[in-house]
Amino acid sequence: MDPFSRCYYLNPIAFLCMNFYSDDIIRDIVDNAPLETMIDQLRAFVAEYEYLVVKYCYGIILDKYLTNLLNDSRKIVVAFHCLDRVFDMGNCPSLLIYRKCRVSDENRYYVLLTCTKRQFRGNGYAKALLDGLVSRIREEQDTDSKPTKIVLSSVEDAVLFYEAYGFRWTRESIGTHSVLMEYEAYDETKEYFVMEYVVRPVADNIT
Repeated sequence: MDPFSRCYYLNPIAFLCMNFYSDDIIRDIVDNAPLETMIDQLRAFVAEYEYLVVKYCYGIILDKYLTNLLNDSRKIVVAFHCLDRVFDMGNCPSLLIYRKCRVSDENRYYVLLTCTKRQFRGNGYAKALLDGLVSRIREEQDTDSKPTKIVLSSVEDAVLFYEAYGFRWTRESIGTHSVLMEYEAYDETKEYFVMEYVVRPVADNIT
């Protein structure tokens, strides 16, 4: 059986964009799947996106990092860029994984992984996922008065991509971000580029 042939109980009217989010999909399964199959569908959905992440990142991302990340399924959100307007995991060539945190006096969204299927790279799908994430954050934080930013640790090869999008290099140590350190197998010989994108600066706080 094709691992991506399973049907989910998704309301097509509610999902008109091309970016889909695991928390929305899980809620949709809980709200609409028959009770006798709900647990199986939830488990299958998680297993299928885990398979997709490992497949797309094979030979690129360390296995230990992926294991640490995927074992934290209750905290992370997976964003899928789909080539259709109806969710089909087999038709999602690009993924982004993030985690929302409230740190002292600001909201932080940590991007923990971005991956695109090899033959689809260079088509702007990762940018589309970031665009969707920024829009989603602005909607979620619409009435929140705290400044909000996206934070990530980039490999050197991807720094220019993130800079072109609008991220800035903070020159902070990855060790100052406990969330990033939860997943990273820290290597003193490796250079980490901690970058941030300000969604809502302090000056834009709601009064």
